[in-house]
Amino acid sequence: MILGLLEQQRIPGRIEGEYLQGGIGGLQAMGLVRVLVSDADYAEARKIISEWESVQPAPDSAKPETQPAGGIRIFIIGAIVGAWIMYWLLKGHS
Repeated sequence: MILGLLEQQRIPGRIEGEYLQGGIGGLQAMGLVRVLVSDADYAEARKIISEWESVQPAPDSAKPETQPAGGIRIFIIGAIVGAWIMYWLLKGHS
């Protein structure tokens, strides 16, 4: 996507390491894929990329708000009800 953005501005480049992500498997391949441009185009490319990054939504804003899992709540209620039933059963047999 970044290379396409640069090419729209007539800055040629290439991608290095794009096939490494598939070889990693389930692990995140951080920093292995890079967009390379000539030294002469570097300053302009950096400016274009910075402008593009400034209008992108923050990473946290893209994620929906998450609430605690209901499983914990159900477990606690089940434990309390189970304890009450055990108390009731043991009290009835004593």
